[in-house]
Amino acid sequence: MKISVAFLLLAFFCLCGCTAKDERPVVWIYTSLYKDTIAEIQPLLNKAFPNFRVQFFQAGSEEVSAKVSAEELAGGTRADVLIFSDRFWFEEMAGLKRLHAYAPKNTEKVDDMFKNKDSFYTVVSLPVMVMIYNTEAMTADQAPKTFKEMALPKWKGQFATGSPLASGTNFTTVAFLQKAYGWSYFEGLRHNDTIAEGGNSSVLRRVQTKERPVGWILLENILRLPPEQKKIQIIYPGDGVVLQTNVLGIIKKKGEMKNAEAVADWFFSPEGQVVLTHSYMYPTVPGVPAPQRAPPLADILKKAQKWTPQFVQEILKDREDIKEEFARIMLQ
Repeated sequence: MKISVAFLLLAFFCLCGCTAKDERPVVWIYTSLYKDTIAEIQPLLNKAFPNFRVQFFQAGSEEVSAKVSAEELAGGTRADVLIFSDRFWFEEMAGLKRLHAYAPKNTEKVDDMFKNKDSFYTVVSLPVMVMIYNTEAMTADQAPKTFKEMALPKWKGQFATGSPLASGTNFTTVAFLQKAYGWSYFEGLRHNDTIAEGGNSSVLRRVQTKERPVGWILLENILRLPPEQKKIQIIYPGDGVVLQTNVLGIIKKKGEMKNAEAVADWFFSPEGQVVLTHSYMYPTVPGVPAPQRAPPLADILKKAQKWTPQFVQEILKDREDIKEEFARIMLQ
């Protein structure tokens, strides 16, 4: 069978076209955002920035920070933009001048307590730690009303928390509650046989099975459940939710930073902030509505403890001691 030269040339060029390498520059985002959130964000970034590609590495906050640190020790991280919840790590990197000083567009509207004073990072969204209870184990009247009361003897064998050794948001919660109530509070939790293991999914599982019918957990984990489910109910503690911070920073590198800066701008744009509320986290730019089925941010902030510069520096200095003391009290 004879095959024309024209046909062979056409096939060759089609093959070359199909396998052509994308030569556009890449902006790498290392993040602890949920995978379904990334799936929603990716096409929006592709549309917004046709001149470069955006790729993600997704893992928990502890793993993301460890990966960046390991890559830096090996000669330089691939990451350009970082988004995860360990604000104390960002503060440490800012002190070492490892982050690029940049104030994304719209961040002038963000409350000062959510920004580094030298613009090395800005909080892009706000998860909140609340409490939950199983309605098959107690009524709303019987359910606890505060974090503080969980150290009372009446709650023996009833409470589950995550571990600050496994979860950045649980570390922040421990740091705030220790500052408010001292280590005697955690001694009370230990005396009550509180289970303090794993992350938020572990707490949810224990409350659902009634192994421990009360727990502290991120609000987003509960708002992701079907609205029609009634077994697990939310408690907004009377002594204030624990406000978490999902932080955005840019790694300091030689050369052009405009693509990374443009991506940072996008996350603080109305489009970027709205997408983050789909993960049931509060936006930090005023004017963007709260997540569905969540109370207004103004109500949340009324009783929440404040992220002061003094608190950030104090916890940064003491964080290893906090983890060690928690482990001594709760895990030994």
